[in-house]
Amino acid sequence: MSDLDIMVNTPGPGDQISVMICETSQVQLRILSKAVEEAGYRVQIARSAEAVLELMQVQPADILLTGIEVGTMTGLEACWALKANPRTESVHTIVITASGQESRLEESLDAGAYDFIRKPVNMTELRARLRAAARLVRMQKQFRQLAETDPLTGAANRRALMQSLEADTAQAHSQGTQVAVVMLDLDHFKRVNDTHGHAIGDLVLVETVKAVQACLPGRERLGRLGGEEFVVVLPDATPEFAAIMAERVRHAVEAMQIVNSLGEAVPVTASLGVSISAADSHHDTPDSLLLTADEALYEAKESGRNRVVFAGTTTRGLQRAAG
Repeated sequence: MSDLDIMVNTPGPGDQISVMICETSQVQLRILSKAVEEAGYRVQIARSAEAVLELMQVQPADILLTGIEVGTMTGLEACWALKANPRTESVHTIVITASGQESRLEESLDAGAYDFIRKPVNMTELRARLRAAARLVRMQKQFRQLAETDPLTGAANRRALMQSLEADTAQAHSQGTQVAVVMLDLDHFKRVNDTHGHAIGDLVLVETVKAVQACLPGRERLGRLGGEEFVVVLPDATPEFAAIMAERVRHAVEAMQIVNSLGEAVPVTASLGVSISAADSHHDTPDSLLLTADEALYEAKESGRNRVVFAGTTTRGLQRAAG
């Protein structure tokens, strides 16, 4: 087996909490994995600190259980690196110290570790420390969800959306890929509120998010800018994929079946503007992508609504690309 493996077990009392174990000793690794698995957590395995950092980028764990001397890079250096990365800064690290390493406990905590446990590991103590760690992880997740989620619709809020777009734009620059932004605005939304009431208006917003999210197959993210305006971020996109996704979203909104308290249908449509970064340019920024998508959205509104316009193209050209 390689030094980078994943062992995923059926979720149990750990309630989807995942624990990554980094240990060079095959015997210790087997003992710890069995104990953590039996406690009901999902288990991921890394046999070096370098493997920890690699695997955390692909499938971040909630808790890291690591020794200190675990490869060319130490477990403490891995802890520093995790804390320096916004994607992994919330990983809860528990350091396992061997005999003679007591002097490094202070260094472990300074590196960002939350807790430590001494070898030989007492399994009762390990389970207790994991339960305490899991409680903190769940609390952090709840706080993060409250801080990043629009309370009405459940979509990402503006702050979380911008953070996601910044990360995806930076990744596109480094990898030579493209990121697309789809800006969506519900047509005549004020008329919906004035005619059917704000309760129906809120229902339209909630159902719009459900309809759009059902169109998103993977890493795409939906956020609410405010009011009836939403943004979909498409990482690793091509112009063709962005056009297809935007048209799919437009159809999904138009197909929603919403009725008022009298049983009357409430028709809903949306106008969309799309912008995409250039694969060979580092000048595109989240703000510039949003601006050009907004300009395309304005053109979609001015040209009749309930349509998609690609920044810098005609509506007809976009429809050919989407079809």
